[in-house]
Amino acid sequence: MYWPTSTTRLVNSQYPLNDGDAPIKQARSSRKGVFFAVLTKNGLGVWDARPTVMQAAALRSKASLERFGNNIDVYWAHDGRGLMVLTDTSHILFYQLVPTSHPVYDDTALSTPGPGEGDVIMGWNLRSIGVAFVMGGCESILPQTSHLLITLRHPPSILEVPWPVPSHLVTPPGSHFPPPPLDGASEAQVECKSFDFSNAQWIRGEIPSKLYSHRTPGLPALHIMVTSKGRVFAVYRNSHLARLLASESPKQELENGREFIEEVIHPLPVSAQNCGSTSDLQTADSERLLDKAVEAVINLRLGFVAVGLESGKVNVISLPPWPSPPKLSHTLDLKHSGNIRVDLGRVTSMAYTGDGYCLAVGYEKGWAVWSLGGRLNGMSVMNDDEQEESNKESCIVDLFWIPGNLELFTLRHFTDFTSRQPQIEVISFSKSATTNQPSPDNTRYAFLQMDDKVLVYRGADQPDMSVINPESDVWQSIKIPAAYIAANWPIRYASISPDGKLIAVAGRRGLTHYSASSGRWKLFPDEKQEQKFQVKGGMVWFHHVLVVAVDFDRTHQLRLYSRDLDLSEILCSQNLPSPILVMTLLDNSLLVYTSDNTLFHFLILPTTFSIKLHLCGSISFRGIVTVPSRVRALSWLVPEAQKAMGDPADDLIVATIIFLIDSKLVLLRPRRARTDEVRYDLQVLADRIEAYWTHLHGVSALENSLWGYDGQDMRIWLDALTIEATRVDEHLNTYETVEESVKLRLDFYPLSILMDKGIIIGVDYETLTRTLPFPIYKIPTGSHLFLPQFLRYHLSSSPPAMNDALILAQHYQSLVYFDHALEVLLHSVLEDEAPHTSASKLDSSDMEGILPSVIVFLDHFPSSPSIIVQCARKMEIVHWPLLFSLAGKPRELFESCLKKGDVRTAASYLLVLDGLEEGGDVDDTTRLLNIALEANEFHLCEELLRFLHSIDQSGTALRTAISRVEIIPSSVLGAASTSNDGDTISSCNL
Repeated sequence: MYWPTSTTRLVNSQYPLNDGDAPIKQARSSRKGVFFAVLTKNGLGVWDARPTVMQAAALRSKASLERFGNNIDVYWAHDGRGLMVLTDTSHILFYQLVPTSHPVYDDTALSTPGPGEGDVIMGWNLRSIGVAFVMGGCESILPQTSHLLITLRHPPSILEVPWPVPSHLVTPPGSHFPPPPLDGASEAQVECKSFDFSNAQWIRGEIPSKLYSHRTPGLPALHIMVTSKGRVFAVYRNSHLARLLASESPKQELENGREFIEEVIHPLPVSAQNCGSTSDLQTADSERLLDKAVEAVINLRLGFVAVGLESGKVNVISLPPWPSPPKLSHTLDLKHSGNIRVDLGRVTSMAYTGDGYCLAVGYEKGWAVWSLGGRLNGMSVMNDDEQEESNKESCIVDLFWIPGNLELFTLRHFTDFTSRQPQIEVISFSKSATTNQPSPDNTRYAFLQMDDKVLVYRGADQPDMSVINPESDVWQSIKIPAAYIAANWPIRYASISPDGKLIAVAGRRGLTHYSASSGRWKLFPDEKQEQKFQVKGGMVWFHHVLVVAVDFDRTHQLRLYSRDLDLSEILCSQNLPSPILVMTLLDNSLLVYTSDNTLFHFLILPTTFSIKLHLCGSISFRGIVTVPSRVRALSWLVPEAQKAMGDPADDLIVATIIFLIDSKLVLLRPRRARTDEVRYDLQVLADRIEAYWTHLHGVSALENSLWGYDGQDMRIWLDALTIEATRVDEHLNTYETVEESVKLRLDFYPLSILMDKGIIIGVDYETLTRTLPFPIYKIPTGSHLFLPQFLRYHLSSSPPAMNDALILAQHYQSLVYFDHALEVLLHSVLEDEAPHTSASKLDSSDMEGILPSVIVFLDHFPSSPSIIVQCARKMEIVHWPLLFSLAGKPRELFESCLKKGDVRTAASYLLVLDGLEEGGDVDDTTRLLNIALEANEFHLCEELLRFLHSIDQSGTALRTAISRVEIIPSSVLGAASTSNDGDTISSCNL
């Protein structure tokens, strides 16, 4: 859902951190991404992410370097105000960001401010707090809200230190006394805890080299530990697990047991790798450990942990809530996906976007970004030729996303620091607006979001040929008002109406909306009103009314705004008890899912003078949805009987609800218990789903179809409501697994489905570097015609669903490329079945496969002969006997085309007859030439004459045909015959 765009820009190092003798070693972002720190061996700088300017810097003296060692790493405190610098002598230098009362830069106001540059840049100072010394050798630091977790080498252990660090454990600046050693052993360190892993069986004496953590409401705190030998563990605190258990006996067992509960996630155990025995596990374990883990990153919002390996691969581990075991979801291999021949080196850094939908990976020789399901969405790799030209090798040391996730900062090191200093590069991105504002029912308009504008795909409103023509420019670029984006960057939500005419965007505060009819944006008349609320939960359009989920004065509301009125006028508001997570509008039914695991159903009811929200009901999904924050999208399918005769207010109790939870596409089917209470049966349709779409109205043959994209294929369930008819196992009380009806392999990322045109629209990435010293990133548009695969699905059923295929084809018969779709269908089936069909079966009535059904299907359309011959001309001649054994003899098809006056199709059959050596070329060509002349098809006549000349180089066949048709005077023809000059004839002007 993210793609690089435009060009890379550089961030220049500023004084005092631009010393050539002390190049940049690390660049680390704060937890919220507002600041990032730049570290050299003797200095520390803090930058604003937007605008990208240095705020403060601190240089260490020579005496400090000799006493405490050189800087090697930097860590941000949990609050984003404190910093810790680790040195090579295991000292920790503590700094604090302190605000100043004056701007850091003069505001000249000479130009319009860019996104996020509207506010005055207030200054910050870096204040030194003191120095601490860690006994045993510090490997890394993991800042938490109330403490620091410090990993130690000797002995292998974790030291927990309170944060802020007590003053008696830190030597203040300027003190001549050495800092007391931090080891958790002395009485003065009673607030510190030490967890020794020397005798722990699960870690096998390895050193915990890196720690990562994440906390999701309702789940225990997760820690990911990477060891010195390349193993990775998911670690939970027993005290955290005990708090989540309702039963007392397991709770006491946890509280009385050891401090940590661990699960190995690299290399994965037998249960996740399907090994056959313990010996298989030992063999697989030793082989996988050859590829050691070097980095890890947590995406607990969607339940994944990415593990970077020495080989350059990345294993993405699915980590369900404890105590469910982890499983390997997929592996990211850039050499395979990007068709790269050079060695990329090991993984050096990784970072997920704030929404968890995109993973950026840094390698020793480049970087790449991957979608949630494992699709490569962009990369930049230095190949061997570029290395030879520059005579330098580079390595991505650090990378991170800034707020809005539309800029990726990378720190690139070069092997030769003397001639080229490390540089911070910024790559701009565009993303699908559905990442934060899912709209499963709006399949028509692809909608991209950039830092200061949105892009709308207008191909749905264009003629058919514009959709399939890759040269057509059908993207409309709409700039967001500078006054709004400068003060409210980044944009968090973007929504487009079903007809594509209305757009709304919401940033840090307030919102603004746009009309394609007038070409104008509408802002709040009073900026103070805009700053009073924040959009949280999304926005949807109901005709000209915008429905918005907001947080206002510690309350959670639904608000309705009219495009025709000022934004200061609220048509209707509705308070809700909990924060809104996801919102979807289906017809006039508004579905609202909140953080307390409750789904609300509202009806939007227009009245004579206004519009209002009517609450129809709500349902709690406790016990069904484990973690509400992982619900990414929702919609529903209402049975036809309820649509036709039921009360819309009762839709909730009969509808099949669709959830996208983590990466799982889930159906919740209602059933009534004896107490008339509605209960739901959960059915997981597919895993690794990145986005899904539903089709509720329009093409009747595709109504209630469900489309899900898994990073490689588009998977379609043609009528998701029929899943309700699947029988229930009385013993297990579960439904049978349901496979998708159709699977489409796409070579781009899908963004919209044009149901009325039978086409999927999407984008891909493209990098231009060959003729330029810097890369340029483009986003080309791709399209896929899905009609042939759907027809094949119907025709391949047993028995063939001929009527369903004809009904589906009827909706698309008016398209200019309909014949091409049928030709693709025939070509694909013939290509698949020809190698498996022997010559003995050509005349057999019980021929296997679906080719006979396809031929029967094509006979329902008048263009069938043209489709068959066009397909034949694009196939190898060895496949022609199979095709024409079912479609009819070429001679008969040729005669049929002559009777209908379809001269161009008949001309194509002449080539088939010639290829099959059935003779009669001159006679057949002569007859066709006469008909073509009568139809004024002069260009075809010229082609027929060339055909005769090609099959008989002597010119006899050509002269015979011309004499019969009498298109050249006999005197001229006789002269040509005497001189035996074929060029005289071919040069005559018809």
